[in-house]
Amino acid sequence: MEQKKVNELKVGSIITYINLIISTIIPLLYTPIMLRILGQEEYGLYSLSNSVISYLTLLNFGFGTAIIRFISKFRVEGDHEKIEGVTGLILSIYGIIAIVVCIVGFLLTKGTGLFFGTGLTGNEIQRLKILMVIMTLSTAISFPVSVLSSVSIAYEKYIFRKMVDMIATIATPILNLIVLFLGYASIGLAMVGLGIQVFYGIIFIWYCKQKLNVVPRFKNMPFDMIKEILGFSVYVFASSIIDMLYWATDKVLIGAVLGTVAVAVYNIGGTFTAMLQNMSSAISGVFGTRVNMMVFGNQPMEKLSELLTRIGRLQYYIVSLILSGYIVFGQIFIDVWAGKDYSQAYVIGLLTMVPLAVPLIQSIAFSVISAQNKLKFRTIVYAIIAILNVIGTILAMPKFGIIGAAVCTAVAFVVGNGVLMNWYYWKVIKLDIVEFWKNILRISIVPVVMIVLGITVLKVIDIKNLWMLLILGVIYVIFFAIASWILEMNEYEKSLIRGMFHRIKR
Repeated sequence: MEQKKVNELKVGSIITYINLIISTIIPLLYTPIMLRILGQEEYGLYSLSNSVISYLTLLNFGFGTAIIRFISKFRVEGDHEKIEGVTGLILSIYGIIAIVVCIVGFLLTKGTGLFFGTGLTGNEIQRLKILMVIMTLSTAISFPVSVLSSVSIAYEKYIFRKMVDMIATIATPILNLIVLFLGYASIGLAMVGLGIQVFYGIIFIWYCKQKLNVVPRFKNMPFDMIKEILGFSVYVFASSIIDMLYWATDKVLIGAVLGTVAVAVYNIGGTFTAMLQNMSSAISGVFGTRVNMMVFGNQPMEKLSELLTRIGRLQYYIVSLILSGYIVFGQIFIDVWAGKDYSQAYVIGLLTMVPLAVPLIQSIAFSVISAQNKLKFRTIVYAIIAILNVIGTILAMPKFGIIGAAVCTAVAFVVGNGVLMNWYYWKVIKLDIVEFWKNILRISIVPVVMIVLGITVLKVIDIKNLWMLLILGVIYVIFFAIASWILEMNEYEKSLIRGMFHRIKR
């Protein structure tokens, strides 16, 4: 049984990274076409609508994280009845929330003219309203779907979960291009997003019932657990509010003050930040449930510290490769790939990617405090830096534009995650953060050297097209990988890579 879990983890990790490679390559091919068909204004409008409606996801109240935690707990206890009961309970709550989402979404739609009247034209406001209606429906459907998705994660069914994600990753841009070529513009993109949510719903209903034998129980639901669920979820919910305030508010404020073109440029910079986040979080996403099981199994903090360092090193190889590559090639790539009109996106990406690297390589630490239900301090820290970020953005935008907004975001994130959260992990949670950072420093030589060499090479090479840039990028990755293997990787990390290639050959 244990061997089966290990295999599920390993294969799930492999599929995750295959999916990540696909989800990285596809946007590189798809995005330039999409940008040229839509234009800056239409793309900015679509991005703005996404940012506004994303606030509705706050209504999940953190229950998605709660169901993973409680199902993991009941699995350890072997109580299948409680698993079905808590699934039915949260699914019922999310059904009610979905209705509330629709109501709130339609109310937000009515207020678009009032808030965006300065930055948007009358025609843009009308199209924004249509986009918001469609995205509201998509968000509403996502709530009950997320419950069933969380059940599969709690059961550590990573292979199925990642395969579904891979299908959606491939299908979405294909469908997007079809609707774009048919002339449906941003509204077509929103409809594709709605269709994908319906697909997720159908597939997870089937899987939970047929494969996991988990049928949500709506009779005699464990209402007595609501207090316990809320006790855990309150800080997850608060953290979600703050995360949304932190990451989405910039684009909303930019849209209101500077217009859709500025939103489009800012969003392209954020695209690279999202790629970095997805790539580095792949491993931690697989190990999140394992951390829960370790905490509930009363594993010593030394074991959790070892896991933090081990996974953090793996994440850092990915983060440092992407970040160093972006520093070297990012400006040229954006100019060639998206066009000179998006040139400022390079600085935006850099300012948001660098500070984000810290929490990304420490995601296991967040999983630990989440499993321990110790999210209060993080919530307070994030609340402070989020408010400071919003205030700073409002003050900086009139003079410094979108660059000022990005700088405020970066400074706040460095203070919150780089300083305060590391102190908390070290002094309060008792994770060995000192040893963690010693390990990170040991494997930082290759990225620094590669940045210096890369910038030097680009000074003597005139890159004229995307294909030439791609070839140089591949060479960069190869040299980075070889240098990391020889100079930095330990035997455990090498064995993982050998094992992965061995399984691929088989």
